Amino acid sequence: MDVVGIKRHFTTPEGTRIYDWETISVFEALKLAEPMLRCSECHGAVRLYRAAPDGSTASRAEHRKRNPGCSLDERFDGTKKMAELAIV
Repeated sequence: MDVVGIKRHFTTPEGTRIYDWETISVFEALKLAEPMLRCSECHGAVRLYRAAPDGSTASRAEHRKRNPGCSLDERFDGTKKMAELAIV
């Protein structure tokens, strides 16, 4: 998985501030101090991993709890469904 959902504050065109989800790359998420993250598809909790210094693995995100109903999970069973403990 190379994109994640992150919860951030936004200012609307009317000037009000809202707290909502945005999809960003794992590379950008790794730069943030303590982001609130979730899978951008199934809304399950994810963990970030940095690229190996030798280049053997790329930066990525993985589900904390496997979700066979998410097409971004390596064990996708072909039927999409939200995570059991979705982050809202």
